[in-house]
Amino acid sequence: MAFFGLRAYSTPILKPMYPFILGGGIIFYGTYKLRNALLAAEEKKNEKPASGH
Repeated sequence: MAFFGLRAYSTPILKPMYPFILGGGIIFYGTYKLRNALLAAEEKKNEKPASGH
C-alpha cells in the first residue's frame, strides 16, 4: 500500500549520508573551537567590533 507515495520498504537515507553528516559535525566543531580560541586571544579582548553594534 502506498501512503502519500511512500513504499512499504525502507529507503536507505542515513547509510549513504553518514560521511557528510559526520564531516559537517567535525567542521562545525573545529570552527567553534577556532572561534573561541581567537576571541580569547589577548590582543582581541578589549577591541570593539568594526560595525559598532
